[in-house]
Amino acid sequence: MTLDEIMSLNGITDPSRIQIGQVLQVYDSGGNGDIPVRVTASQLNAIGWSYNYLSDSILADLNLCLERFQITTKSRLCHFLSQCSHESGAGRYTAEIADGSAYEGRQDLGNIYPGDGPKFKGGGYIQLTGRYNYTLFSQSVGDPEIINQGVYYVAEHYPWQSAGFWWELNNMNALCDTNPTVRQVTLKVNGGTRGLEERTRYYERCVAIF
Repeated sequence: MTLDEIMSLNGITDPSRIQIGQVLQVYDSGGNGDIPVRVTASQLNAIGWSYNYLSDSILADLNLCLERFQITTKSRLCHFLSQCSHESGAGRYTAEIADGSAYEGRQDLGNIYPGDGPKFKGGGYIQLTGRYNYTLFSQSVGDPEIINQGVYYVAEHYPWQSAGFWWELNNMNALCDTNPTVRQVTLKVNGGTRGLEERTRYYERCVAIF
């Protein structure tokens, strides 16, 4: 690793502050795709994310997400980040733009109470949708406020972990382990190929960075 990479990974801006014996994070060079132990703001910025959308809490949620949902190989990481980058406008959107009224009364999504459509519209970077999925996610992370408050609570506190939960729920890691094309992953995420060109550009950047 270069000095610049070590500084970036550890949030160090002044190299003179690195001390003998100091414990620093470094890239994990062993097995399964040679991905970094942590994803940093500078790496997301290189993918296309503005620093305006890269707070400390966002980065903490991302790295917890990667560990919790075992997005720990190069293929898994690159496909996950590229799909989230497209779906969220590179971090610009943490909740679905539409008002969610189209989901009202959708029993297939678990929306059985008045107001469930807007309350449980798409939240997070892959837009977790519906009371049923929100309930499963709430149980997964042990936070009842996900059900009590709904989409904007998820958007603020769990934009990455909600995406990781969707990723796990839909067996995306298993797909990524088969060395799929961006098109194949997009079909699972989107149900079609909308935005395939942009998703591919994000994926190529991820491959170059990681």
